[in-house]
Amino acid sequence: MAYATDPVAWVFADECHRATRGQGGFVTPTGAVLRRLFLIGVLTEVHVQNSRAVEARVTDPTGGFSISVNHSFPLVADLLAATEPPAFIALAGELAQKGREEIRLIADACQLVSRKDRDRFICLCAEDTIRRLSGMDDGSREHMQIAEMVKQALFIAGMQGETGDADDQIDTVVTIIEGLTGTKGAALDAVIAAAREAGLGEEKTRAVLTRLLEEGDCYMPTNGTIKLI
Repeated sequence: MAYATDPVAWVFADECHRATRGQGGFVTPTGAVLRRLFLIGVLTEVHVQNSRAVEARVTDPTGGFSISVNHSFPLVADLLAATEPPAFIALAGELAQKGREEIRLIADACQLVSRKDRDRFICLCAEDTIRRLSGMDDGSREHMQIAEMVKQALFIAGMQGETGDADDQIDTVVTIIEGLTGTKGAALDAVIAAAREAGLGEEKTRAVLTRLLEEGDCYMPTNGTIKLI
């Protein structure tokens, strides 16, 4: 099949959603050309549409990916449908976009993985993103934002398993989300801003949000929005 010959790329969710459609695929601000994507993240939602057609959402420390599986890949659909979120998962597939809708992954392969696999993947993505950024010499605001995103992703991967005042930080973030939640959830930027006012830095806030996602206490209904279960 043609899809098997396409090169596979990997980028963080934040950069993927900054991509624009180009002749050879989706082109990100750092120059990555995406046609087929490989990712490892946390499965936070699964919706079985009908017989062996599944919609899902997978998050990484920078945002979320919308996932679709069609009838052509029944084993992938069956595995997703049988997996209870949250779970660490690896997926591969083609990227697609309808009009101005969010870019989504049409998955044709998936496998359950471990937290260590996810953390190694974060490091791999970070290394590749930094390499692409190092070849850019314009120092644009968007490139600076992506560099900061990489830093936050690495921080979150390194934070796994730390203790101390983590419970207090979780309580603070949960309270903030509850206060900001509307019918569609709470805006991620607003949660981070409110946490900063409460004395919790952005990196720690994102680490707490990642932990809440992994433990199934919240989910991301859309990119940039978070909602408690």
